[in-house]
Amino acid sequence: MEKLILSGLLAVFMATTALSNTTSIIEPIRRMSTLEMRDTIAQPTTYIFEGTKGRELILSLWAGNLIAELFSPSGQRLGVIEKEVSQWVGVLPESGLYRVRITPKLDKTSFVLEREFKPIWTYNSERQISIAQGAKDVNIKINLSAYQIQPLKVQGKAGQTMIVTANDVDVAIESPSGELLDQGKVEAWAKLPESGVYRVLIVTSKSRQISVKIAWR
Repeated sequence: MEKLILSGLLAVFMATTALSNTTSIIEPIRRMSTLEMRDTIAQPTTYIFEGTKGRELILSLWAGNLIAELFSPSGQRLGVIEKEVSQWVGVLPESGLYRVRITPKLDKTSFVLEREFKPIWTYNSERQISIAQGAKDVNIKINLSAYQIQPLKVQGKAGQTMIVTANDVDVAIESPSGELLDQGKVEAWAKLPESGVYRVLIVTSKSRQISVKIAWR
């Protein structure tokens, strides 16, 4: 009788453990309620949105160290988005709920993901910014067309605070390892976690000349 009770308890424990393990690996699912998604994740996460057959979708990833996979309502993988291929552009094959599964390459990463039905965003070639020895800031002017992203490469030292300001555009700061440190309209700033080459992203939806100031303190 005692052996039977122990066997029963063991079976219940194993079943409970199995259920607990199954529950712990369920990935979060979130709705993309806006056209632009900014989030920080530490595990694979799925984002869903409504799509209509025949509409052209532009899904853009312009910050973050991760992989984004786009799936149709029927489960077909339509494309993979990462820094090397920063956009998926195509016509939606069916109507229903589309899924974007985002997997971080680091233990924790922040990102900016956009879905839109507008002209394609294009990356300009990276531009190296030279800084005079002992200088605490640098001012540059750049000319951008509509829907362009200009990456600027600047040297930074661990412990410094980098402040980037630009007139009426989005700006972002990425670490040498590709982590998004800060992003904002007109201004972004971050305390630098390591020494190396940082990327400053200047993003505009209109053709204009942009004044950019990068300062350290």
